[in-house]
Amino acid sequence: MKRVIYIFLVLVWSQTVSAQTPINGDLPKDRVLYFCAPCGCSEDDKFFSGPGTCSACQMQLQPTLLELERENHSSPSPTVGIFLFNGADVMDVSGPLSVFEHAGFNTVTFGKQKEMTRIGMNIELMPDYTIESLPHTDVLVLPGGGLAESNPDDPQVMNFLNDRKYSTKVILSVCSGAFFLGEAGLLDGQQSTTFAGLIPRLQSQYPKSEVLNNIKYADNGQIVTSAGLSSGIDASFHVVSKFYGVGRAQEIANHMEYPWKREHDYARTQLAINYMSQIQSLTQLFSVDFFYSQGDQYEWECRFQLTHQIRPEKIKKIIQEELERSGEWKPNSSNKTSFAGIIHHPRIGKGEVSFSIDQKNNPIAIIKAKRKDKESL
Repeated sequence: MKRVIYIFLVLVWSQTVSAQTPINGDLPKDRVLYFCAPCGCSEDDKFFSGPGTCSACQMQLQPTLLELERENHSSPSPTVGIFLFNGADVMDVSGPLSVFEHAGFNTVTFGKQKEMTRIGMNIELMPDYTIESLPHTDVLVLPGGGLAESNPDDPQVMNFLNDRKYSTKVILSVCSGAFFLGEAGLLDGQQSTTFAGLIPRLQSQYPKSEVLNNIKYADNGQIVTSAGLSSGIDASFHVVSKFYGVGRAQEIANHMEYPWKREHDYARTQLAINYMSQIQSLTQLFSVDFFYSQGDQYEWECRFQLTHQIRPEKIKKIIQEELERSGEWKPNSSNKTSFAGIIHHPRIGKGEVSFSIDQKNNPIAIIKAKRKDKESL
């Protein structure tokens, strides 16, 4: 009986803690109150007398003391402007937007015109401002995709960047958004990076920039460029740290349950899978399923289930011959169902790649890559 009563009391207590009632009327200024961090739920802007969780979003209520709160928020939050254009990559836009929003920045969007803009293939957004009407921002975010790759020297965008470069504290490009900066001359004398497959193009088009291929993002002070897609999230946390410190940025990353990768933690261009680009595309011609891909900077392995329409020996022969025709492949061993050779990759140096077919059940192509030139890391 005592155990039943105890459980009942625990349940009552937990409900009381987790479902606080908002304070009505004047708020006491001399004691700690609790609030739900602004997230768009129905309990935003309400205060509670004790700790617990928000009944609407289930987030932990945060403590505050009103007198101190007024002092802490005497300076306005930084403002971030994110450029929207048709074909802009969804993650390039939404990743930084989410980071800066969670960090308490004022986030706005702008476009060449104030009209519905389709980012990615399916999402339509209405910009808050046009390029001409955008108020002062502390940070500008230029995503990749669309205009960034097809017409990065758009006159309207160039005039905008040249006008804003003196008043904006940080200009952040994500992925191919770096080409906007390159065309505006903002990468001259700066380190830069972009999406892995576009690094050679960035290097050739803007030779005055030191284009790096082994980093998540490059920080030059005002100009910050990031590699592709999710790298923009990591670079956005870095920008947050420039305003609020690394500790605060890491705290926000933890809150978002995101493993913040720093500048040199990870770079797609350095993974051993880069040795496989040609042999992978050839193997996919004969593949009915690509079901395994795993590795790191030093080794990588991929597996493909092959079609039954062509004999495994013939598939192996076709792929090997095409590799040898490319001129980038130096064979060093071969038998009926396997071969291996050396590839010299322009960014990561020498690597050994092997191809074999396992015929125990369904024919499986196994491709392995191993970095030989570890000094290039």
